[in-house]
Amino acid sequence: MKTKTFLAFFILSMLFVFFVSTVLKAQNRPVYQGPKINHRRFNMDSIERRGILTFNPTNFAASTIKAGYEIRLSHNKGLKFVGSFGATNSGANGGSIYGLDKFTEFSLEAQFRFYVLKNHPSLNGLYLAPYVFYKTMTYSDSTNYDSYLNGNPVPTAYINNAVVSAFGVGYIIGYQWIFRSTFVIDAFIGGGNNFISGNNQWGSLTSVYAYGSGINLHSGIAIGLAF
Repeated sequence: MKTKTFLAFFILSMLFVFFVSTVLKAQNRPVYQGPKINHRRFNMDSIERRGILTFNPTNFAASTIKAGYEIRLSHNKGLKFVGSFGATNSGANGGSIYGLDKFTEFSLEAQFRFYVLKNHPSLNGLYLAPYVFYKTMTYSDSTNYDSYLNGNPVPTAYINNAVVSAFGVGYIIGYQWIFRSTFVIDAFIGGGNNFISGNNQWGSLTSVYAYGSGINLHSGIAIGLAF
């Protein structure tokens, strides 16, 4: 638990450092000089951005915080790192979408993005990206049943403690909008192969696609700021 908390703090600290460094250099961004398009008409960005900080608002439903930072490698290439951390100790059925009594989850992901629209500034528009991720969860859940003592039913709760990890690789297609206000919307969908390990075979997460083995959907939506 302490190790995972430290890793989550380290990732958030690194994202903060990237954020500060890019803000301090924001005044020196060159204007996009590629094929002409009426950026103002479509409220599109016209600056060559060097980085984007994003957050995934939908992850709050799963009691997790997920943030990412994308680095501009060239005009049509970007490298995005995403990290998340989640935990709950809410008691029975934890209040999360996983339906667990309690859990601690940590994940890391990298996406190598190729932007395919030539008339857009860097980090803007349609992209294709291979991805790789690793995530792990320690959790417990309970199953209520009746045992019998001298022929009489006795309410009993079986507590299942488990650890499950997933390593996944795949491909996504997405679109990233950068508006003149520097506000960003990023959405993608795709899929890949998940490789599962741990003692989760009898646990609740066998029905959750994020920890299911084989071919799985990989999608997301994020909002943020460009620098």
